[in-house]
Amino acid sequence: MTTERSSAVVAKDVSKVFFAGADPVWALEDFSLTLEEGSFTCIVGPSGCGKSTFLRILGGLEERTIGELEMTDSTHPVPAAFVFQEHGVFPWMTVRDNVAFGLRMSGVGRRERETTAEDWLRRVRLEGFAGAYPHELSGGMRQRVAIARAFATGSPVLLMDEPLGALDAQTRMLMQEELIALWETERKTVLMVTHDIDEAIILGDRVIVMSGRPGTLREDITVPFERPRSFDIERSSEFGQLRSNIWQLLRDDVRSAEETA
Repeated sequence: MTTERSSAVVAKDVSKVFFAGADPVWALEDFSLTLEEGSFTCIVGPSGCGKSTFLRILGGLEERTIGELEMTDSTHPVPAAFVFQEHGVFPWMTVRDNVAFGLRMSGVGRRERETTAEDWLRRVRLEGFAGAYPHELSGGMRQRVAIARAFATGSPVLLMDEPLGALDAQTRMLMQEELIALWETERKTVLMVTHDIDEAIILGDRVIVMSGRPGTLREDITVPFERPRSFDIERSSEFGQLRSNIWQLLRDDVRSAEETA
């Protein structure tokens, strides 16, 4: 018997317009999305389609022009936590202080936030670097710090904007495995923007395909692979067919975005 999960995020007909010149630019138009609690959802789309703008609206970093937005998990009055592609850690802070930063901003006492930070550093295998600074770490290690900080906040919703995009291919695969393992344990509600179709299929319960600007919902695809999940699914014909289907949905918009860049 399947238990129906509650909705953690409900966005309805969200639109965003920017006034950067003589003419308004619509980044999003009537974009609707519901995220179940504990789900992992990936968004793919051409450059400039409003993926990151939507994430910033959900996180309170950007105001929507019109539309409705509800974060329904009232038991956790903590704002959504962000993980960005780059510059996600503060270079003047130690690794420990970076992980504890969100807790500090929430008013958590020093002893508790240091204990929580140490726990998360252990879970991402960085306990030996607690006193180090970001410039002393590799790119993959810095992203592990950023991911640990997001999980450590206790926020039920994590918003990830190309968090692995700046990593080399091998490090990226390792980080995907680690992210899956952390999410399987914590079951946060994750919304992740990525340009990598394979990554979206490997990580996501759903893949949201957006159109070119203004960004609208083109397709909402349920990923058919069971969890826990491994990279072995990439060998299956079903994986290849799903990748091809998503690419066909994106292809024309990606070409148009490149031609107008």
